[in-house]
Amino acid sequence: MNEFSFIEYLKKTIRVPNRIPVGIGDDAAVLNIEKGKQLVVSTDAIVENVDFILKTSGRCLSLPAKRSNLRDRHAPKGLAMTALSPEKIGRKALAINLSDMAAMGAKPTAFVITIGKPSYITSRWLARFYKGLLKLAKQYRVSCVGGDFSRSKEFFANVTILGEVSSHHVVTRSGAMVGDWIAVTGTLGGSLLHHHYDFTPRISEGLFLAQHFTPTAMIDISDGLCQDLSHILKASGVGARLDLERIPVSADSKKMSHGNAKKALTRALSDGEDFELLMTVPPWQKMMLEKSWKKKFPSTPLTWIGKIEGKKPLIHWHFNQQPVPGPQLSQKGYAHF
Repeated sequence: MNEFSFIEYLKKTIRVPNRIPVGIGDDAAVLNIEKGKQLVVSTDAIVENVDFILKTSGRCLSLPAKRSNLRDRHAPKGLAMTALSPEKIGRKALAINLSDMAAMGAKPTAFVITIGKPSYITSRWLARFYKGLLKLAKQYRVSCVGGDFSRSKEFFANVTILGEVSSHHVVTRSGAMVGDWIAVTGTLGGSLLHHHYDFTPRISEGLFLAQHFTPTAMIDISDGLCQDLSHILKASGVGARLDLERIPVSADSKKMSHGNAKKALTRALSDGEDFELLMTVPPWQKMMLEKSWKKKFPSTPLTWIGKIEGKKPLIHWHFNQQPVPGPQLSQKGYAHF
């Protein structure tokens, strides 16, 4: 099956709703946007041997891919990244982009995807990749409306996602103010074990926050809590106090740290790929949000981990209400360069 016949296969496989006048097969997609809505656009890529490694068993690859010695970007020595099926890779390609929409308080509507296809990837493997991607797309009612294919040495997938939000509901990184509380959803650290590919994008939570409350700033934790909090502080021109005893350390982080609480906390602060929401909330909304959150999202923790303090974009560390030296982090989070 060549590129063009595979595109025809996708045109027949992917249903385009009526609100999208032009979908797959033209030079560009066309979307109808409701009056009073803003278009939100984001893009993110996953790359073989950076964000995942391929399974070489089975008949989905025309040639066995090289067995990689790749370790996760934050993995302890000797701990290898688990090879993923094409369905899981497809799911992750879309999920990380949905997480960006959640951080903006936006409702995702459509996406396009560019595939870099090496010679050892077969059409059967690619069909399974799309199966995982489209299953998640259906779950979140977001439509695939186009894309592109290119030859490449290793497999990659780049998604550009479109969403919509009311102008007075959009949440950015730059609105945090002194006195705001800092909160995070879920638990952090240890994503290498499985969370980096099977996490739940916090779309419902992001929409709920944007529509019913007024978070002053929000970001998804993709590169590590410390690094992503620093993005908010820099954009907002403020500082923060973090309470180390309040950081929600995941069970996987504890497992990977073999019960060492200090190491587990370090992982929660810097591992990345948690894809949880990190937000700042005005003090007068804290109690109201707590009460509403427990009713709306009883299985998703919301943890208050500190406050916005000072005008310099620095993190001040506390433990049991006492100032302490900052933890020794080998890295604040992931950096591509």
